Amino acid sequence: MRTILVQGAVQEEIEQLINNLPGGNWTEQKGYAFYEASFQKISIIISKTEIGIMHACISTILGIGRYQPDCIINQGTAGGHTRDLEIGDIVIGESAIYINNMRTPIKARGQGSNALEWFPGKSGSFLLQADPRLVELAEKTPYDGKLLRGKLGSGDLFSRETDRIDLLHTQFGELCEDMESAAVYKVCQTFHVPVIGIRIISNNEITGKHDDPEQFQIAHQKLQNYIYQYIGKLTDSIGVSDTPNNHK
Repeated sequence: MRTILVQGAVQEEIEQLINNLPGGNWTEQKGYAFYEASFQKISIIISKTEIGIMHACISTILGIGRYQPDCIINQGTAGGHTRDLEIGDIVIGESAIYINNMRTPIKARGQGSNALEWFPGKSGSFLLQADPRLVELAEKTPYDGKLLRGKLGSGDLFSRETDRIDLLHTQFGELCEDMESAAVYKVCQTFHVPVIGIRIISNNEITGKHDDPEQFQIAHQKLQNYIYQYIGKLTDSIGVSDTPNNHK
């Protein structure tokens, strides 16, 4: 049976998907939760990765090792890093980059610290690509809002400083920021698993649209409705059925 692994960092990012896939079973591996279900003769695994780069790496490795998925969908909320992104817009991650790979200038004790003076390390090796077939299919999946493709930025920092966000966007070119996508892309690249990251904008400090619990909930619901439609398209697509299940 073909297998699709869908990830979300927190329960709110997977709850509606689970409700749409009743009759499944929860299992745990090394402290990470997986929900095993099926949809149109396809095995659907919902993974709660937990928040952050390290958790995303570990849970992805565990998921690949146990389920040998034909593709992985990493999805959830993100903060916008450009002025034209509105809450509810969905970014299809044709690529992902780790944005906390930074170096600081040399300063002696008492000279302080200024994050606007930090600069990227060797960032080229941290730019990772999604599977182009998965990206193309995501663009064709209906959504009642704005869909756009671009670069996802990931790191273990919830950026709230507008000047810092502007600098990150200048340095890395990411459209939005989350805490898992780039890690998942790297693991999938290593194990030769097709991957895509899909993020819905839940806040944008540049435009003053700060994080709000109600907006977060709406964003979770809209994205998971879209992901459910996307899974439906994947089950019928050549992109999944022709993907070799060979993760070495």
